[in-house]
Amino acid sequence: MHKRKWLFVAMATALAGLGGCEWEFGTIGSDKEGSLTLKLADAPVDDLTAVVITVKGVELKPSDGDSFTVDFDNPQPINLLDLQNGDVETLLNDESVPADSYEWVRLILSQQSSDQYATGDNGGTYGLVIPSGDQSGLKVNAGFSVADNKSVSMTLDFDVRKSVVAPTLNPSTYFLKPVLRLVDDDNVGSISGTVDESTILQTHCTSVGDFAGLVYVYEGADVEPDDLGGATEPVAAVPVTDRINPGTFRYKASLLNEGDYTVSYSCGKDDVEANESLSFLDPVNVEVEAGDDTDLDLE
Repeated sequence: MHKRKWLFVAMATALAGLGGCEWEFGTIGSDKEGSLTLKLADAPVDDLTAVVITVKGVELKPSDGDSFTVDFDNPQPINLLDLQNGDVETLLNDESVPADSYEWVRLILSQQSSDQYATGDNGGTYGLVIPSGDQSGLKVNAGFSVADNKSVSMTLDFDVRKSVVAPTLNPSTYFLKPVLRLVDDDNVGSISGTVDESTILQTHCTSVGDFAGLVYVYEGADVEPDDLGGATEPVAAVPVTDRINPGTFRYKASLLNEGDYTVSYSCGKDDVEANESLSFLDPVNVEVEAGDDTDLDLE
């Protein structure tokens, strides 16, 4: 059960005299409502086994009023790495909200340091420091609208690969510099397929047992591939793995807005904090349609 903290200005005068209650008044000027479903998803990574955040609520900012919060009765610990390849965590489920256009969404996090942490593939557990996290939470600036008596379903795509920075000075702590996208579930599709082991992986990779490379997806056609953090940032960089079916190396890039994309592949280790010269496969153009999974085998 969620607790909604928004009230209309028209009610403020009538309720101002009530004692013993705590209210948060906004400046929303309409009594029209719609409903919002908000989900959380993550792009796959290959060198961590857990990245856990604890969410206490969701804050929403209408264009024509003050922000309001939807508080959770119980904080929700979420392992972001469980939310891959179509798996999601539902934060709001048909929550009644003012019919309005919205400027941003913020996940309100627990302020307990132990409620945010990462686990490496070596089994070690690390603190997860979020700069200004106590003040701003995890915020994404992205406009969307909720119409009167209509339902909207959105997903926050949390890219852990771009967000989590490995420890340097303090080996017991990772930093979380959140990279999030907000997408309309009705407007997204995916790209998935195989990467041929005999002609690609054995040529490019030293040992596919340790690391089988990444498939890079760029918005637009005929994009020159670049590494993470480079001048041309991929919208997604997803690992190639045979964990589901040993010997068959697959990838999947989800939550892609409908449109044209360029897809490439590299087996070079890509540090998001460094500018590297990676060797990329010849890029391929592909079109994504809403609701469809586009099959693209790299051979």
